[in-house]
Amino acid sequence: MSEQERETEEDEGGGASDTAPMLPRRRPDHQASALLSSGWAGLAARGLGPLLLPSRILAGLLLHLLLPSTVFLLVLMPAAGVIYLGFLCHSRVS
Repeated sequence: MSEQERETEEDEGGGASDTAPMLPRRRPDHQASALLSSGWAGLAARGLGPLLLPSRILAGLLLHLLLPSTVFLLVLMPAAGVIYLGFLCHSRVS
């Protein structure tokens, strides 16, 4: 490498390797399992894990049912009541 190439490389970034990892590395499995299995927290995480998916499904179902029913009760029912009362008040048939 010539002197000019070295100076250019030092100016650009100090000679960092192209193979240097850009993201932090994953922990080895034994360290990750040690973190999860430490005491009651690990037991709770493993014990409640199977309940996580059904609870998320139930929460999504409730959201999809509660949101339309709330809109119906707060917006559409009063509007329907006003229209119905308007027909009752302005009808000519007694």
